[in-house]
This record gives sequence, structure tokens and C-alpha cells, in this order.
Amino acid sequence: MHRTRNSQFAMLFLLLATAGLYAHALDFGFIWDDPLWYSRVVGRSISELIRPMPDYHFYRPALMLYNHLFLRPDNSLAAPMLHAAQIGWHLLNVALAYGLSCRLGLGGWTALAVGGLVAWYPFSYQAVAWAAPAQPLAAALQNGAWLAYFEARRQQAGHRLAAGLSLLLFLAALTVQEGAAALAVLPLLMEWVLRRQSNSRAVRWLALAYPLIAGGFGLLWLRIPREAGYTALTFEKPIALYFLQGLIFPLLGRTAGYEPGQTVAPGVLLALAGLTLGGFLVASWRTGRGRQVLLGLAWALLGIAPSAVGLRYSYVSLGSRLFYYSSPGVALLWACVLLPGLETGFFGKNPVSFRRLWRTGGAVLLGLIALQSSLLLTGFQRMYTVGIAHLDELIRVAQAGEARMLFVNFPDRYAAKRPPYPLGYWGITLAPASVDLGAFPAIATGQRPHTTSCSMPWIDIEARDGGPYQIDLRGVITPPDQLYQLAHQMDAVYLSRYRLGGTFALQRAGAVTSALSATPIDPASDCRLAVFGQTLCLQAAQADLQSGQLDLTLTWLSLSAAQPHDIIFAHLGLAGQPPIAQADGDAWQGTLPLAVWQPGDTIREQRTISLPEQMPPDQYEIRIGVYNWVTGERLPATTPQGESLPDNAYIAGSK
Repeated sequence: MHRTRNSQFAMLFLLLATAGLYAHALDFGFIWDDPLWYSRVVGRSISELIRPMPDYHFYRPALMLYNHLFLRPDNSLAAPMLHAAQIGWHLLNVALAYGLSCRLGLGGWTALAVGGLVAWYPFSYQAVAWAAPAQPLAAALQNGAWLAYFEARRQQAGHRLAAGLSLLLFLAALTVQEGAAALAVLPLLMEWVLRRQSNSRAVRWLALAYPLIAGGFGLLWLRIPREAGYTALTFEKPIALYFLQGLIFPLLGRTAGYEPGQTVAPGVLLALAGLTLGGFLVASWRTGRGRQVLLGLAWALLGIAPSAVGLRYSYVSLGSRLFYYSSPGVALLWACVLLPGLETGFFGKNPVSFRRLWRTGGAVLLGLIALQSSLLLTGFQRMYTVGIAHLDELIRVAQAGEARMLFVNFPDRYAAKRPPYPLGYWGITLAPASVDLGAFPAIATGQRPHTTSCSMPWIDIEARDGGPYQIDLRGVITPPDQLYQLAHQMDAVYLSRYRLGGTFALQRAGAVTSALSATPIDPASDCRLAVFGQTLCLQAAQADLQSGQLDLTLTWLSLSAAQPHDIIFAHLGLAGQPPIAQADGDAWQGTLPLAVWQPGDTIREQRTISLPEQMPPDQYEIRIGVYNWVTGERLPATTPQGESLPDNAYIAGSK
């Protein structure tokens, strides 16, 4: 009793630690195809949600009703609540894994190890941190059904309520996600593990009811009108290798990652998995845990079976969440081998001391697995946070009220160049080209701007090549002259910037307004601040001091075509002295050369001057001008009235 109580307290601590480990996901919004996925519940009645949808690949009425609970009046969805629920389902699955392990005859500490392995299983991160996957909810319903089954089995005299609840939970799991059907035989396997049948005929039939319900639902599911082309009876060899990783995950996971292009040969992976699983079966059978280990292996294989025979590898390789149903089985497999019981014989006449040594070594290995898993999970967290924070920036700028926005170099998906496992795509599909960027603010805030995406991959190429992620960009490659023409149809242009450390930043690049008339421009009357070589007028200059940087917003009026090598400079320094910081280059954060500007157009641009860490308390001038970067010669700078400006630069202000 004392040991049981201690393991229960430890289980409570495990749940709190797991909640803390995943708490960061509460700040995650929507990614991937979430706008398309959740839009299925927008504007539909309850009756429409439970009916088949011919434009949807599946029939999941309970999941549709569940998603509808998070719909706001403005047709947006409450992302923090969705993520909180996702974490809650995961915690419930951890607690249920502990309870089921106890019902299967495992000691409290072994059951705790099962719960811990389920809690921190690295392959589950995508399923828990992403709001859309249905696996945590379906698994919680199904695991609840198994726990209710054990209650019905134990209370033979009054089992009907528990049995009815168990069947209801199982049916609900099927209508959340059809993959739960593959695990319908688990109660039969659990009976085999316990080595005895209940004396109640009704309880014996209960174990057979789950496959019958699953089979009936499967027949109904196949006949329901659905969109074709997504699922099919197929099997591809790479899928088997990919899923084997999940069974022997501690042996293949690398917190530092694999070298780019490095993999494990199929023969080596098969041999390693075969030796490991074979050794597990032999060792567990000699320690009296063979049935539980076989149940764990069957659970793991059944959990991945629907994906292995119903989906293409091109899809499976993107979805580590598909391992979620298998996690309790994988946990049983490892926990039962590493923490054998102390009750039965083992390799000799005096087994207790050896078995205690085995358990001690197993506990140390479990601790190392927990450390490895936590490091992998925090690595996933860092990777997800970078992209999702970038997507949050998009949502914030969309709320500014601009109806039409052009995004340059926004990431489609990205992955660590050093993946933690040898097979599969261990990255994040952030904002695929198949989903309009405006759909993300729409599903998060109810406001949907019109957006266009294009790419200029030569921008920040050094930072991307030298950074930790392989990044795919949205949109077709667009030269500067086409970018300029596209911008005429937009209210603002935004550029995604990439830094060597692996962080992304969304910067407002600028905007362009076409000339309202064909009347020739008179610099004396139409220019406001300065004229540069009869090529450009500086109409406005605004400085905004931020933490460690000076943001400049410049408005220009194009007078005539500039020379190919002309660029704008913005210098910060003392009068008559070299600048201490500067931002020179093409407009729109380096994407728009002056040579493509059209006379008569008004161009707004933003550029940032990074300030030194230590700034003396002097008054610094902000000098703005235009020069040829090949010759170094500055264009003549005058006032609109024709008076020359010192040093061919306009002084915008002082700091």
C-alpha cells in the first residue's frame, strides 16, 4: 500500500511535469492546413456536421461537433482553448496508461514508467503541440473505454453500467477518428494476458463486442460518400522502416541530430529492430512479463496498422503524430523489460539479487531515456516556436487594417538540417502554398485580408544556408521588376528575414502608389524635403527608436529612371565624421533596385539601422542620400528650391 501511494504521488508529479513541458503550446496558433480543416465547421448547423461530407476524405461526426465547440461568433476559433484541450487529452492519456498498467498486473512503479514513456514519447510531440490532430482525443476515449472494461470485468454483479460506458466511449472514439477501429481486439488480448476469463457470460461477450462494433462502423465508413484519392489499401516498404523507428526509439534518437543526408541502411535498421524486439521477448518471458510485452508489441503494431496500409509514405513521413495510438504499447514494451517483477524465477536458483540489479539498471536506462526524450521535445519546441511566432507576426500585421498585402519569402515549411531520427520529415509544415496566407488571420481573428506570396531566394541566402533549418519558401520566384508591378496592386509589401541563429522576422518593406495624373512633375512645387540628381524626391522621413535599432520610414517620389548601380544610404553619425551605423542598399529591405522605379510613382520604404551596444550621449545626425555603389559618387542633393545640401545628404533629424 505504501509503495502504491508513493507511485501515485510520483504520477501526480509526472503529470505536472508533462503539463509544464507542453505549456508553451498554449501560445501556438494555427499552422499547416488548419484554416481549411477548421473551416469545415464554419457556417454549418449541427445536423450538417453529423452528416457525411462529400468534399471530405473521412467521416468523423464527433470530431466535427467537438471542433464546433471552439467556434466564436465571428467565425474564428479559440486557438488557446484548442491547445489547452489538446494538452489535457494528452495528460488524461498518461493517467489512463498508468491505470491500465496497474489493471494488467504491473506494479505501481512499472505502471509509472509506462505513464512516463507515454508522457514524453518524442514521436507524440506533433500530435500534442499542434491543435488539429485527433489522435489525443480519440486515444483518450478509447483508453477510457478499456479502463471501463476492466471495471465491468471486476464488478461482475453490477457490470452493466461500466460495460455500457465502455462501449459508448469506444463508439465515440471511432467517430472521432476511424483509426481507433484497429485496436478493437485489445480487450481480447488483455484477457489473454490476465490468463483467466470472467465467470460472467455477459462480460465474456463484452470483449467480443468491440471488434463487432468496429467492423460494423468500418462497413458503414466505406459506404459513406467521401472525397476519393486520399486513402487506399496499399503498403510501401519505407513505411515499415519508418514505423520501426518508433518501436526502438531510444536506440535511434539523437539529440544532436544526424548529419545532413546521413541515414541508417534498411538492413541495419531491420537487424537492429529484430535483435532488440527478439531480445525483449526472450528476456520478458523469463521474467514473467512475456504476456504484457506481447500485448505491448501488439498494441504498438495495431496502432500504426491503419496508417501503414491506408496511407502513402509521402504523407506518413510527414506525420509523427501517427505514432500516438501506439505509444501505450511502446511504453509497455520498454517498461516491462527494463523493470521486471520480483515474484518469479529468473536464470538460477537465487534470482532476487540479480533481478534487483536488473531493475536498478533498468531504472537508470529509463532515466536516460527520459533525459533523451526531454531534450528531443525541447528541440521540437524551439523549432516550432520560431515558425509559429513568425506566423503570429503575420496575424498581427493583418489586424492593422490593410486589405491587400504582398508577402515575400514567407516560409512554406522548414526542418532541422540535423534531424533527430534517420527516416521521415522532422520539420514543420507552417503555411503551405495550397493555403492562402489570409486564411490564417481569418481563422484566428475573423479578419481576412487579400494576400499574395512570392519568393526572392537570393535574399538572406547566406543566413538560410548557414542556419540550422532547411527552409522552403512560398510562391514563385519573382524578379524585382515583377515584384514592383505586383506591389502596385497591394497596400503593403512584407519581407521575411532570416538570421544565422535560425530565427525569422517579418519586416514591412514598403509600398508603391502610382501617379494620379500624367502631368510632368515640378521639383520646386512637388518635392518636399530634398531632390537627388533630378532622379528622386525625398518626401518624408520618420525615425523610430526601438531597442537596439533605429527604424526609418522614407517616402520617395520618382522623377526619372535611376542608374543601375544607384542605391540609397542612411547614415547615423556626428556632423563631419564617419558614420557609426548605417543602412545602405536597395529599397524594400534590399529587394527593389532604384532602376525599376517608374517616374511619377510614390514609393514608401522601411530600413533599419542597427545601433552599437554602447552609444555615447551625443546628438547624432541621420543623413540620407543616394550614391552609385560602383563609383562611390553621390548624386547631387538640393532643396526643392535648388539650394545645394552639404555633403550631398539630407539631414533627417538627430538622436
